[in-house]
Order: sequence, then structure tokens, then C-alpha cells
Amino acid sequence: MSQDNATVREKIEHFFYAPEVPYGLALVRITLPIVMMSMVLPRWLACREIFSLDGATAPLPLGYGYPYMFPEFSGPIAIALYSLLTLSLFTVSIGYCTRLSLIVCSVLYFYFCNLDAISTMTKYSVIVSHMLLLLACSHCGTLWSIDAWLSKRAGHDPDYTVGHAWPRRCLQLLIGIVYFGAAITKMNTPAFLSGDQLQFWMMTHINFKHPLGELISLYPLSIKMMSYAAIVWETTFVFLVWRGSWRPWVLGIGVLFHFMTVLTLGLLIFPMVCFSCYLCFLDEIDVSHIRQWWGALLTKGTNWAKSVQRIFEALPSPGAWSKHAKSVYAAGVPLTLAAVLGGVGLEHWLDRYGDRRPEGPYALKEIEPEVLERLLSTPTRIRDSDKLFAVDTGTILVGDMLADRRRVFRQGETLIAQCNLTPPHEDMWIECKMLDEGNRLVDRLGNIALREQFRSNFMYMISDAMEPGEYTLCFENGGREVLRKHVTVVGNGHTANAN
Repeated sequence: MSQDNATVREKIEHFFYAPEVPYGLALVRITLPIVMMSMVLPRWLACREIFSLDGATAPLPLGYGYPYMFPEFSGPIAIALYSLLTLSLFTVSIGYCTRLSLIVCSVLYFYFCNLDAISTMTKYSVIVSHMLLLLACSHCGTLWSIDAWLSKRAGHDPDYTVGHAWPRRCLQLLIGIVYFGAAITKMNTPAFLSGDQLQFWMMTHINFKHPLGELISLYPLSIKMMSYAAIVWETTFVFLVWRGSWRPWVLGIGVLFHFMTVLTLGLLIFPMVCFSCYLCFLDEIDVSHIRQWWGALLTKGTNWAKSVQRIFEALPSPGAWSKHAKSVYAAGVPLTLAAVLGGVGLEHWLDRYGDRRPEGPYALKEIEPEVLERLLSTPTRIRDSDKLFAVDTGTILVGDMLADRRRVFRQGETLIAQCNLTPPHEDMWIECKMLDEGNRLVDRLGNIALREQFRSNFMYMISDAMEPGEYTLCFENGGREVLRKHVTVVGNGHTANAN
């Protein structure tokens, strides 16, 4: 039946239950474990410390009054389970015992995330947990996997349309709903709407170093425009990303959006998780177009394309794989035992905590007396220089942001001095004095900066009475000088510029 004449119920059933070849899910299955390795492998060395009774776990249910919801094991057992998780990630990516590997990976990853709410439980780990569960319910192992090779028989092509579309649709809805929820949260966060949250984030290296963050933080108006653009895109993603001309544009903007978070915010793992999830939007039509493009490359005689083709032709035939299928699957048991026992033995041999040293385990170093005194002392008052971050000058305000930052002003213009504040700070009285070249007072203004404010604006009318020359804006907090900003006033015959 044509979908144009189908009822709403039939369209919904076709949307979720139409048989399809799981191209997109197979790509997600291949790439997601590779991304997860970047967060799983570094924690293997500290597995005993953060996931076992020998260390200091931080269970997420503890904060909700359920301290014993998840069992906690000794160091060797925790290391064995974590080694099994690492092995299952590898087998999922290559498609070996795919469904069983996904189930093991999904259960163990969820378990370890809940044992460490401080670092392992993050927003991307929550998304990954749902992705693993949906992949375990799909037939993603029927393509581009060892299981697919071993299931083939010489001369017989398998039927790949053995599954329904609902796991892929749920994965698509997952990323769309995550974006929509993030947009709603940002709408209710005034600091994000004003751009201040992103600006302060760009000026730090909380996650990883980023090459463009500090540069873009100098243009707060552009950051505010990016904030609103991100909200619009996240809100409309789940409505526009389905079949049609909108999909490549929406996904393209998403790739650019997450790539910019790498360059400006230092995020690495979360963008890669989202890129992996984007692959689930690949369908049979897209694969057909890719095959046509690849065939065109081979026809034109592209050297690198032919080299890749020769590599695939050199792989064993399906019949050769099928002869050894039982032995390959039987090797899974000793492989698992080797990985688990090898992980425990390797951790024992490394002896990171010095348990087998002649002098005994490593001991905590005693803290230095001056550091201890500083930690136990009463909180010191925040310095005025730490409350007032910077001063920008211009003439045009757009949404409480300076649109034309400059230091040279003509007579007859209105000079806007914007004092940027650093949270946290208390309610403050900030005074701005304008001094001439002889350090004489020309004008003074004062504002109350409430504790929730991120900036305070001071407006001066540059009248004809002000002689051209150099002037200084002096900012004081409670009568104490904090910052100075030098500006230049020129006559009406001169052109003001940003220098």
C-alpha cells in the first residue's frame, strides 16, 4: 500500500516495523566501541581504586538513599569484570558473537558507571548506555561482522532484511530527544542565553585545550548569536531530520556544531559519541548512492580506490570462513578466559599501589603545614581584581552586548563603557570616573551591580566641550581602584576606528 494513502496507524507501524537492511546500525556498532575505548581504557589502570572495595567508590544511588543497590567486589574481581568489558567492546566492534557481546557490554558499562558518579557517570555515558541497549535489541551483527562472514555459505547470499526498523528509529529519536531536552534546559538558563556561560567556558581549559576558545571569547556578541542558533537547531532537529531535503542540512549543521565544540570548548568524547549516533540515519538509499560514487571512483581509475578494492578481494571467501565457523566460535571461551585472567595478572604484576614491595604499600604523603593552615583557615575575602574581569568600550548595544568595540570616539557620540564581572560576587557599588590627560576628573557615574549580573554599563555623552585627546576610565569598587581603560576623543572631522 502506498504511504500517501495509508492511515496514521499504518504509517506509524511502517515507521517502526518496516523490514530493512541495518546499514546504519552496523556502522554505529563498529564506531561506538572505538569511541568508548577512549573512556574505558584510561580507567583500567585505576579500576581497583574507583570500582572496588579496595578503593573508594562513589555509587550514584548513594545520593538517593540506596547505598547497596549495586554490589561492590574486591579488587581482582572488579579488574576481571572491567577486563571483560574491554574485551566485549572489541568483539562488538568486529562483530564477533555480536548480540552476546552487546549484552555483556551494556550490563557491565551500566554497572561501572553507577559505581563512579564522580567521573565515569557523565552525560555521554548515559547516552552510550541507551545506545548499547538498543544495539543489543537489533540485528546490527548481520552486516560487516565476523558473524556475517561465518554465517555465509559458498554461493548463497544471506537475507539481510531480518530485522525491523524500530531499534534504528529509537536510536534516532534518542539523539533528537536529547537535543530537544538540552534546548529546553538552555532556554531556562539565563547565563547561556546571554552568552556569558559559553564565554567563561571558552576562556578555560576544564576539559581539553582548544585553539579557538580564547579568540572567540573576545567577541561576546557573536557568542550570544551562536547560543540562540544552537537552541533553534536543537529544538528543530527532531522534527526536520527525517527523510527529505532537510536531513543532510540538519545533520551537516550538527557535524559542524559538534566540531566547533571541539575547537572552542575542548570537548572530545561527547562529539564523537554524537557522530557515531548520526550514522544510524544512513539508510538503503544512502548506501546505494555511496556504492554508485564508489563505482564511479573505480571506473575513473583512482589508485587509492583500487588499492582498497584489492584488499577486500584478498580476504578469504565466505566458503572458507564457513568451514571454520565452529572452531572460531569455540575459541571465544579461551579468549574470554585469557582476557580476564590476563587483565588480573597484568594488574597484579604492575603493582601500582606497592602491595608487594618489601617496604609495604605506598603511603599518603603528609600535607605541608602551610597548605594545611590555608585549608583550615577562615575563607578569605575575594579580591576586587577577581570580581571585575575586563572593560570594553563602544557605542552600540545589542542585547546588552557591545556590537562595536573600539577605543576612539568622535565628539557627539555616546561612549558606552561595559564592565564585565566575574561570578561569584556580592552586590556591589561600581563607580566609573573619566579622567583627562592631567588626571583631572571630567565626569563620574555609578551603578549597582547585583550578584546575578555579569556586566554593568556606563554611558558618557562625548560633548563638544570635551577637548580632543587621551582620557582614562577609572573603575572603583567600594572606593578602591580596580581597573583602568584608556580611550581617545577626536574632533568631528576625524574618523573613529577600533584602534
